[in-house]
Amino acid sequence: MSLKSLSYTEFENDPQHWKLDQCDFSQINLIVGRNATGKTRLMNVINGLCKILSARTTEAFQSGTYQTEIALSGKVYSLCLEFANGQVIKESLKVDKDERLTRDADGKGKIYYEQEGKFIEFQVPPTAIAIQQRRDELQHPFVVELSKWARGCQAYLFGSSLGKDRVVGLASLEVLLEKQEGHGDVESPISTYTKAFNQYGEAFDKAVIRDMGQLGYNLTEVGMDDMRQFPLQLNLSEPLFGMFVREKDRDAKLPQMYMSQGMFRALALVIHINVASFGKQRTLVLVDDIGEGLDFERSASLIDVLTRHAKETDLQIIMTTNDRFVMNRVPLEYWSLLRRTGATVHAYTERNCPKEFAEFKYMGLSNFDFFTSATFQ
Repeated sequence: MSLKSLSYTEFENDPQHWKLDQCDFSQINLIVGRNATGKTRLMNVINGLCKILSARTTEAFQSGTYQTEIALSGKVYSLCLEFANGQVIKESLKVDKDERLTRDADGKGKIYYEQEGKFIEFQVPPTAIAIQQRRDELQHPFVVELSKWARGCQAYLFGSSLGKDRVVGLASLEVLLEKQEGHGDVESPISTYTKAFNQYGEAFDKAVIRDMGQLGYNLTEVGMDDMRQFPLQLNLSEPLFGMFVREKDRDAKLPQMYMSQGMFRALALVIHINVASFGKQRTLVLVDDIGEGLDFERSASLIDVLTRHAKETDLQIIMTTNDRFVMNRVPLEYWSLLRRTGATVHAYTERNCPKEFAEFKYMGLSNFDFFTSATFQ
């Protein structure tokens, strides 16, 4: 299950116009480009698409046109979504080139009913996204399949705190644990970890400790505990839960507030990745600014950890960076090199530009030299 290709445009014929030419993806992807090229914006576009398909976003956008192909269960889903002025202008879905759903700007459309073996017409308000209202396992399994994939997408801004400054009260934790969908909040690993430990036990802890060890953090214990036992000077009267680790050369627990920002970011991402691995989730993981706040060795090792999980569990990973050390670590076969001309962003990969990539590899220079070269200018 993976995102195969995506193109996107918004606010055409307007000063705010922005366009992404078709970008193709493999199982492991590193998006590289100079500052202000569009790396983070590309990640936001992908995440926005997943929010639409999973109905986490239900309002039509002011502007935006998606053209995408997604491979699911051996079939290729071709989807077009177009928004303008807060309304849906067009929706269409094909599965292996067979039409399954269409609708126009006035909300009229038709969708294929599997049990009847025919199309049936429908009409929805112009502001409604029709595909969100058709999640019927019996009649529209193609919609359900697409929604499941999108719901599994997780986006992480590695340059952010990833929840280091957040703790969870007992009542809030109980509510989070009762939720049936997902394993927690990408903004905080506490509920994610607790759900996973409840389900997988010590095997999950061992996997997290193993991956953190590969990053150079030698731990003997990882867990979640009441922060009142630590000298945090917070005068807590009610239980507040947070993450802790115990390092190999120290006997005391280290609460998340005392961890370095880089260590906590790594721990949070490792927890989330292992949740996907243990659950055998064939899903999409977006990591913006991979390795931000880590030294070179740990950044490189983190990429190795993510790559291993992707290969072992069929995760699809899309990362961004403008760090030269990260670029040199990741093979060019995983690269998507972004170049922006005016409001249009072009994405160059080994798949759509095999000659240019092959010629550079023959030169024997570093990957960063490819990034700084005049190729694709």
